[in-house]
Amino acid sequence: MKVQIGPVLKKLLKDRRMTLKEVSTATSVPSSTLSEWLNNRSPKNPEQTLKVAQYLEVSLHYLLFGEEDHQEPLTKILKEDVFSGTFEINIKRVRSKNGD
Repeated sequence: MKVQIGPVLKKLLKDRRMTLKEVSTATSVPSSTLSEWLNNRSPKNPEQTLKVAQYLEVSLHYLLFGEEDHQEPLTKILKEDVFSGTFEINIKRVRSKNGD
């Protein structure tokens, strides 16, 4: 899977009518770093990338690849499904053959 942060970030900024400066100020990620990302250079600092994703209210996977992660994070399942009553969870203890 190829990193698509440049086009994704550009679209997010356009859709939200934001500037690089606004994102930079809010996240403490230098504008120069964000400019590099716009040119589709892969992020080198995961913490910075996560800060920007959170600020733009998208998943890290979406920011990097332009698509939602196919494996739903547990927090999303808890927020959207468990509390809406669409899941039933059964928990039982299973013993191993070793008697543990």
